[in-house]
Amino acid sequence: MMEVDKDFLTKNIQTCPDTFKIAGEYYSITIDRMQAFMNERSSGNNYPLELVLGGKYVYYFLTPLDKGKWQTLPLGYDIKAKEWFDITGSSMRVHQHHFDTSLHWKDRRYTFNTACYDCHVSQINNEYNLANDSYNTTWLEPGINCETCHGPAERHNTEFLKAAKTKTIPDSTYLQTFTRSRGYDRDIVDASCLYCHAKSIRITDRYIPGEDYFQHFDLICAENGDYYPDARDLGENYTFGTWLMSPCRDDERMDCLHCHTSSGRFRQKNNPNTSCLPCHADRVANASEHTQHPEGSLGNKCIACHMPKTTFARMDRSDHSMRPPVPMLTASYDSPNACNDCHTSKSPEWADSFIREHFSSEWQDASIEYANYLDQLRCGIDTKLDEILPYMLKPMDDFSLASMIRALDNVYSESISTLLYHFLQHNSPLIRSSAASGLGKYRDNAIDEALIKATQDSVRLVRIRAVAEISDLKTEDIPEQYRLSFIKALDEYKKSLTAYPAEESSHFNLGQFHEMQSKPKAAIHAYKNALRLRPELSQASNNLGMIYYERGQIDSSLYFLQEAIKQKPIEAAPYQNLGLLYAELAYTEEAIENLHIAMKLSSSPIAAYNLAILYNTINTDSTLKYAKAAYEFTPSLKYAYTYAYYLSEQGQSNMAIKVLEEIDTQDFNSYYLLSLLYKNSGMQKERETLMKAIKKDKQLSEKEKGLLLR
Repeated sequence: MMEVDKDFLTKNIQTCPDTFKIAGEYYSITIDRMQAFMNERSSGNNYPLELVLGGKYVYYFLTPLDKGKWQTLPLGYDIKAKEWFDITGSSMRVHQHHFDTSLHWKDRRYTFNTACYDCHVSQINNEYNLANDSYNTTWLEPGINCETCHGPAERHNTEFLKAAKTKTIPDSTYLQTFTRSRGYDRDIVDASCLYCHAKSIRITDRYIPGEDYFQHFDLICAENGDYYPDARDLGENYTFGTWLMSPCRDDERMDCLHCHTSSGRFRQKNNPNTSCLPCHADRVANASEHTQHPEGSLGNKCIACHMPKTTFARMDRSDHSMRPPVPMLTASYDSPNACNDCHTSKSPEWADSFIREHFSSEWQDASIEYANYLDQLRCGIDTKLDEILPYMLKPMDDFSLASMIRALDNVYSESISTLLYHFLQHNSPLIRSSAASGLGKYRDNAIDEALIKATQDSVRLVRIRAVAEISDLKTEDIPEQYRLSFIKALDEYKKSLTAYPAEESSHFNLGQFHEMQSKPKAAIHAYKNALRLRPELSQASNNLGMIYYERGQIDSSLYFLQEAIKQKPIEAAPYQNLGLLYAELAYTEEAIENLHIAMKLSSSPIAAYNLAILYNTINTDSTLKYAKAAYEFTPSLKYAYTYAYYLSEQGQSNMAIKVLEEIDTQDFNSYYLLSLLYKNSGMQKERETLMKAIKKDKQLSEKEKGLLLR
């Protein structure tokens, strides 16, 4: 980062003759010899271009706003094209399932102090005041200085200043250099780069070079819409995710510094194929034979096919997964492939045919299979779970597997819990932490015990992801040998939630934590802070509505549920909760209306079940329709019994019997109804078999058995 001064304006950018329409507003850039401004036509405001970020592909400009905020202006400068462009419009991710809308340039996600400060200045103090949403941000140096990669340099500075005075030579630089030659392992070497070159979630307030990445960060994987379903880069993912997928990384000798200098430059720029040495010496020596491209051509470079560039927000980035092109994934998911990046007039089908003719199709088919499975999970489709779950037990890189584990959160099946329990023992902290987060939906005594044990994990990320799922447990209920680790992990988790005090998500997550801790006042405070930072955060309003409902504050509950709907009318949960509240207040018409909307937006068994009950005295056909829907959405005992009961009420005894017989476990009510149906239908043999099952059922009390066996 640097100041926009006369020298910069003269050497680096050209005038801007155009006017840009962005979100209904008109903007233009005025440049004179000394300074540059962005003009907003409607208000007449001039915003000075005071600081600049970037320099390789794009210049982003910062302007000062009130309360100490540095805001990214909506107009940037494309260095290669030598033209100005709309930054907000260029930053939208688009593929078959994902269609972004651009943010207003004054949104806090474009505030430098909130979103992008970590990687553009050194030794920053980003002091934030939540009370008035203001910053007192200072930094030691613009750009990246030595300490960013080498750690604290106090002794280095002291010794060298002393040496300058005494005209002596220090016996050491007193700086740490994290290389393999200095005895550091591959993960520590890479971690020095990952502070900026990974799409991370920070879980501590400070990382010092030389420490392990997963002690301080979580990694966003391909469960996120910033990736195509085949895990190729769609948005801004900063390299590390795809590097984890690379087969090259299986070799312990390979780290970031094999190809890059510590400042990020490509070591083998003048002869790129040498970057693949020594492992692929035979192919490098006979490159044209392997690439099927003539010597000296672009296609004869290893990185052209194995590290193709994608462009997002006018910035190019290389795919570090080293995967060969898979053209049919372009046809299926719009994911780019190196063949069609060059042969733009050809189709993906043409490229696929060429590759299958000249290379093995094994990689193509494996990549397509993975993408299809991950895409289904990301879309919440569970029809192929019986294929996907065993597939996940096959050898797979950590990033790909973690992506699938996290995407499992979009579906529900009891069989998933067994798989997640297995992955909780994995050697990768990324996998263990992902499994721990997923197990929260399937809690029972055994899973709680496993998560409690995970609070003793050697890696902070695993500890906090495990304790987050069981933070409702009382300390006194934790076995003594795990109590201290549970308390420590709980404290680490709470601190991780405040690592980003200027972001609404931190306060929302803190609210969820306080809810699990049965601290409604603290949860209300946290959710309201989240709404102060982002009023349209409908999940916070929805959760507030439910807390106020549980506290008996009905007016406040109604207000926040209605506010949640107003802010995000495509979310099912607020409609469902509002419908249930209206039902309790005996506002039947309003309850039915909101539950119907919830049903349209989501296959909700809760909404369907309550519609069945509400319609029971109004329309028996609708009662049966929604009872059946609830059962089909989730064929649990509760919904099966309700559906069977209404079937029996309408004289459909055979169908009611069939529904109850399909349920694996029974309770008193279902046993009673099934016994009565057998008796009334003259099915004596079936009833006798049922009586034997009742006698053996250990879940029933003796009193319940006595009533059923009469």
